[in-house]
Amino acid sequence: MKHYTRICLNERIVIQSELVKCTSLGNIAKLIHKSTSSISREICSHRIVSYSFGSCYAHNRCIHRFDCEYTGVCTAMKYICKSRKCKSCKKNRCNLTCKDYQEEHCLLLSKPPYVCNGCDRKHKCSLVKQFYKAKEADDTYCSLRSESRSGLNMTELELKELDDLISPRILLGQSVHHILTSSSNVFTISEKQVYRLVHSGLITAKPIDMPRVVRMKPRKKKSTELKVDKKCRIKRTYEDYKAYMEAHPDEAVLQGDTVEGVKGGKCILTLTWVQWSFQLGFLRDHNNSASVTAIVDHFYSILGAVLFQKIFPSVWLLDNGSEFSDPASIEKYGIHVFYCDPSAPYQKGTCENNHEHIRRVCPKGTSFDCLTQEFFDLLFSHINSFNRKKLNNRCPYDLFSSLFGADISIQDVFHSKMIHPEDVNLTPSLLRSFLSSHQIEKEEN
Repeated sequence: MKHYTRICLNERIVIQSELVKCTSLGNIAKLIHKSTSSISREICSHRIVSYSFGSCYAHNRCIHRFDCEYTGVCTAMKYICKSRKCKSCKKNRCNLTCKDYQEEHCLLLSKPPYVCNGCDRKHKCSLVKQFYKAKEADDTYCSLRSESRSGLNMTELELKELDDLISPRILLGQSVHHILTSSSNVFTISEKQVYRLVHSGLITAKPIDMPRVVRMKPRKKKSTELKVDKKCRIKRTYEDYKAYMEAHPDEAVLQGDTVEGVKGGKCILTLTWVQWSFQLGFLRDHNNSASVTAIVDHFYSILGAVLFQKIFPSVWLLDNGSEFSDPASIEKYGIHVFYCDPSAPYQKGTCENNHEHIRRVCPKGTSFDCLTQEFFDLLFSHINSFNRKKLNNRCPYDLFSSLFGADISIQDVFHSKMIHPEDVNLTPSLLRSFLSSHQIEKEEN
């Protein structure tokens, strides 16, 4: 047998074709000169979940579906299915409301070959299925391999400790070389890594604080994102999101993204309730994961567990940026985090459409450094008071407040208010009037 080598695309194609023929894992291993355990791990690591049903079979996975005699379990649909048994329903709504629902899982998926590629009942089976597909497996492997070799290999706490040690000394005019050589027993990183942290804006010190650096012409190189958790996209891709929503079609979704002013300056985090196009924006000094986590922690602390889970959707579809690369800090509140594909803004269309309103007031290139959270509270109040055709000519604020207005004071919690339809302003004059009014206040003080 050969020494260990990675499984390539051609070998994955062989695995897929042999699985369809029901070839044993041992024989597949001999064909591509790998160990049986390697084939087993490859299949289990890259199998894809499928929630599809047979076209002529009821969309029901309940373990009691063959003996069930229930009718009219869906109270909202009684006028349609009052005379139809739940086990024959293709809408799959009764599974979400029936107290006796218990999903059946295929026991064959827990033993070799672990997938349904060669199963002769896969077109008739109503249970959740899993398949091995060579191209998807190779793409997933290559993506994981690339991400694991990029990014920041330290936690937020470690980064803060490093910042506290390095930044004050840089601000005193000390060079990176001087800092590391004079305290060699303290630091375990190289000079190049320190410069990388400075240029990425991950620590307090900036390139302008190092006189020789600002005189040097920057090297041309492809920008890289430094992620807190390099494996954050595993089981959280857009394909995983679609599979999850297929199994839970009634769950609400929140979309998250970042809108930048000037590169490297202040930015805003936008959270969008897709169902009502209701969007909020929160000003942040730095575009990092710590600032995103702080905002989520803030709302959880003031709302409490019950209200937080009621108001904030349980499914979050986020941008692929490094500011969202710490999903564990968000998922601890019972949230399922998923990521859009790189360079695919259309996958969170509601959020992006609302960003058009932001850019009408703050065109690209507008610096947010001189703005405050008070302005963005005002801006999003105007955006949420703008009537939408898709909302039956109502505004997002109206729909959001009608649902949650009895639980919280939206103005006190989110600092958002209803703007009279005649006073809605989505032009740069809103920004100019805000800046002029604050300038007058400063002069009077």
